[in-house]
Amino acid sequence: MFKADWEKTSVTYQLSEDTLEKMVRLAYPDKKLISHKLISGGCANLNIKILLEDDNYPLILRIYLRDKDAAYREQKLGKLLKQTVPVPLTHYIDELEGQHFAITEFMPGIPLRDLLLNNAPHNLGAIMHEVGTILSTITAHEFSQAGFFDKDLNVVPHTPSDDYLMFAKDCLMHKTVLSVLTPETISKIRKNLEQYGYLLPDDNEKHLVHADFDPANLLVNQVDGLWKVSGVLDWEFSFSGSVLCDVANMLRYAHKMLPEFQDAFLNGLVSNGITLPKNWRTTVNLLNLLSLLDCLKRSDLKISPNQCADIRELINHILSELNLMQQTERIEIAPYDPNWPNIFEAEAAAIKKALGDNCIAIHHVGSTSVSGLVAKPKIDIIAVVKEGIKSIPSLEKAGFAYRGEWSIPFKYGFTKRDSVKINLHVFEEKHPEIEVNILFRDYLRKYPDARDEYAILKYNLISEESSHEKNNSIYKGYTLGKHNFIQSILNQAGFNKYRFVLCTHYSEWNTVKHFRNKYFFGPHNIDDPYTWTFDHRQHKHFVLYQGTEIIGYAHIQLWPNERAAIRIIVIDEAKRNNNFGGKLLHLCEKWLKSQGYKSIHTESRPTALAFYKKNGYIDMPFNDPDGHEGGPEDIAVGKLL
Repeated sequence: MFKADWEKTSVTYQLSEDTLEKMVRLAYPDKKLISHKLISGGCANLNIKILLEDDNYPLILRIYLRDKDAAYREQKLGKLLKQTVPVPLTHYIDELEGQHFAITEFMPGIPLRDLLLNNAPHNLGAIMHEVGTILSTITAHEFSQAGFFDKDLNVVPHTPSDDYLMFAKDCLMHKTVLSVLTPETISKIRKNLEQYGYLLPDDNEKHLVHADFDPANLLVNQVDGLWKVSGVLDWEFSFSGSVLCDVANMLRYAHKMLPEFQDAFLNGLVSNGITLPKNWRTTVNLLNLLSLLDCLKRSDLKISPNQCADIRELINHILSELNLMQQTERIEIAPYDPNWPNIFEAEAAAIKKALGDNCIAIHHVGSTSVSGLVAKPKIDIIAVVKEGIKSIPSLEKAGFAYRGEWSIPFKYGFTKRDSVKINLHVFEEKHPEIEVNILFRDYLRKYPDARDEYAILKYNLISEESSHEKNNSIYKGYTLGKHNFIQSILNQAGFNKYRFVLCTHYSEWNTVKHFRNKYFFGPHNIDDPYTWTFDHRQHKHFVLYQGTEIIGYAHIQLWPNERAAIRIIVIDEAKRNNNFGGKLLHLCEKWLKSQGYKSIHTESRPTALAFYKKNGYIDMPFNDPDGHEGGPEDIAVGKLL
């Protein structure tokens, strides 16, 4: 991943020690070379760390094997960016025996790629947000026109031969490409380029592009215990064009990383003023296809089999992503239909009949329940029942399909997909989501301005390609994009009940990270080593709301043999001493019991032991199936559910 297995220049190209010393003497005739060390990792050029006599800091001797003018471009870009971006300055450029070389500043740190792949403790979100911020600074530099740079950083306008589609056509006819990719794959590439080629950047984009902006070319270094970006290297391919070229490079392997890798990077970019076009994901996939075809064209299957294999795998993944985009059921928003209440009444009668005495109330909720509001043509219904579990067989007999909780504990979700699509949300009496939905509905019914503002938000969301991507059968971008507006309306409506939900929205995850850092990892000056659990099926992260404010957080790990463990449970400091901790603990236990778990375990700090004892916990072996051991002062307690 991140080209780590690609064949390196340092393996295929050797520089004699005599030549190396001559190069150093040209730049520093009065200084002696004390030591030198080849830095592995370069796929195109050769980098050697050198130390000269009487110098306290090393330098880099950089040999340019492909483009002799690249050294001059990197030198000028270093001067242009040094005040805002951590780039190395170039001190000397020359040529010796046909070898073009430069001596540059040495930047401390390790490649971000190494940090990500070696599982060393780090805060992935913080690092990738900083990477996005740095890219926003890079792309802020704008030139007079789009094109490639000459040695003096003047822009040479694109020629017809530089056209993306012509370039792709040329690559697809190359012998190496034809030998590595199947005819079916090549046909799919052509089809996608023909279908989506209009989304490729045009010459109106004229911002600074690094052109190899990925974790292999970013250095990170620890500062006060936190990993920070310390260097942006290898600017030899830079040009004037679209920031999406750099976004494509950074996200090329994102499908193999935790979602936080991509999400935090994009957040850092967008929060610093960069607007991504609505079809940016398709454009990024196309740009990666073109870049990979270029790499493949310049490869030799015999010399670089790993590189060719990785490129083939990446191209196949991109094609599957583009195919998935074509097949995605897009969100449709329709004008208000006066017949929607009639459909609700008919369905409500059928639901009441199916539930019988178990039914307490039926409510029409969601956008179709608000007169004059645009909506997805699906009727949302809440059924309030005495016993949720008993509703499943009754409603399945009536033609509803049971879909689970939909990220809301103690919810029973159903769908019916006949001529009219129905989403049925079943809750037991006093579940807070009942009031949430009714308050929101009634507010929009009462205030037309709020209703119309909600409609505009919906139209804006469906204009974004990400809103149409499904995640576990949910249009996550569209659904979560409405979160802040809904929270604002609930505030105005005076909602103040407690809600217990699984983390889904970005603001919830940000609060979770804040709690974990403030109360657990920050006091020990370490980065959270367990952010990988945020996207792991055996780890559940819950938040407790009071109204629209998150006041508590729990991290539960699901173990085999119907056992579970409390990894973290915390109430925000300002909300303590109100039994919120006991409430959150009880809700976690209730949820686990509803999922079939028989016992819950934790390793308690001595200061928290009284809390657990008060809530019925007794001494019980922890027996972590992963073999992790707690601290020497931790006390193993548990409870049968």
